[in-house]
Amino acid sequence: TLTRNKERETTKMPPAPPPPNPVLSAYESFVRDTPLVTRYTLMSQVVTFFLSFVIDPSYALSNIPFMTVKHFELYRIVLSPFVCNRFLSLLFAFISFMDNGKRLEISLGSGAFGWLIITLGVVTNVLFLLLSFAMYFLTGSTLWLIMESKGIWIILLGLIAIECSLAPADSKRRLFVFEVPTLYYPCALLVLFSLFSGGVNASPPLF
Repeated sequence: TLTRNKERETTKMPPAPPPPNPVLSAYESFVRDTPLVTRYTLMSQVVTFFLSFVIDPSYALSNIPFMTVKHFELYRIVLSPFVCNRFLSLLFAFISFMDNGKRLEISLGSGAFGWLIITLGVVTNVLFLLLSFAMYFLTGSTLWLIMESKGIWIILLGLIAIECSLAPADSKRRLFVFEVPTLYYPCALLVLFSLFSGGVNASPPLF
């Protein structure tokens, strides 16, 4: 009888729940811990990166002077920071922008932080256009009109420059294994982005 009772108890016990999905758990943690604007900015990088395996969105959204000005596609000035088609760019976005974005968005609020990154993106892209056309008129080379500006670095460097300008003059920041003076940290990061993540590239000829 004791054996039969134990068998009945074991048969009445509910089955153990399945183990949680690690991908779903990581995504839920990311959504829970990351503020709204930072989260959607990073998600835009992920979506455009995987979309680039099918069709590269950088040709439609990057800030290319010939397309932006001569074809009056001004939306590129706003949308180009949210384009990513390289793995290293995506990696830099999650390594650098996540911490800076979360910290600034929590301190400023989502609305103010959203306007800040849009303003930084627009100002940086307008300066890029002015420089490109200035070099075109000085050199006569059409290469300056088909350079493209895209990626998270457009707003990330602006955010880092703001933080570095407020830091003590003798402070340093770590760039991988190197200690870089805070004053020169944005420049060092720009060089690194240009070398490895393709922040500014030459597009295929458009004319």
